[in-house]
Amino acid sequence: MIRATDMTDFYKGDSLVRRWCLVEGRPRCADHPVEVAIAPLADIAGQLAINRAVRAVQAQVDAYDDAVLLASRPEPDATVPLFDATGAAVGDQPNPAHAAWVAAGTLVANAPADLLHLIRTRDDALETDPVTGLPSEAPFELAPPPLPTIDPATQTVDLVAGTWSDARPLTAEEAATWRALMRVRWPRTMTPRDVIVCLLTPEEWLAVSTSSDADVRATRQAALGANTVDLDNPATAAALQLFQTAGLLSAERVKAILAGERLA
Repeated sequence: MIRATDMTDFYKGDSLVRRWCLVEGRPRCADHPVEVAIAPLADIAGQLAINRAVRAVQAQVDAYDDAVLLASRPEPDATVPLFDATGAAVGDQPNPAHAAWVAAGTLVANAPADLLHLIRTRDDALETDPVTGLPSEAPFELAPPPLPTIDPATQTVDLVAGTWSDARPLTAEEAATWRALMRVRWPRTMTPRDVIVCLLTPEEWLAVSTSSDADVRATRQAALGANTVDLDNPATAAALQLFQTAGLLSAERVKAILAGERLA
């Protein structure tokens, strides 16, 4: 059985994002994954938010299942002996196992109706009509509404009671995940086309590609005519510096390009 801790978002070198959902009360990836390299950034961010919502629901199910198992066991002793440094018994102390047993029973007794509905759906135990024997309640469904507009690189939303919350800033962990995905989407070693489309403005590329300066033409051919462009290669920095000297790029733009900053 899949648990929330098993529901990872990424695979194949973080190039694909799983699309988690609930099917008959169980977590499944029923649709094709999101391809990080080509999907709109909003689609990637939206799927991560949906995955997080499905995973949170499954975490509730896991906690309930664990509590049912623990609460079904015999009640442990409420206290256990307490010993001093010499090993002599000096009294009793609360038993952590008993506290856990009590907490498990409380969790089961106070499980919310939606969670129990989901579990009945999963266990094929939906309420039935006593006359016809047919299910009298619909299966549980987690159907998130369309996501609101967010800035994928800095914001996300949470699904609360079937409704998306207001946009909030990414946590440090979520931001780190996003940066890692963007490195997969736009690696530091790029094709010349990606450099031209993602890092240079149309005006900058027009100026570079139509320059009559012999040094610019030769450098352009060497830097942007190869199979790949490595942003960490000193030769790339030297080529951009020559374009700057020729008045085709500003110092700020050269710095931004070498940093891999993508255009909006």
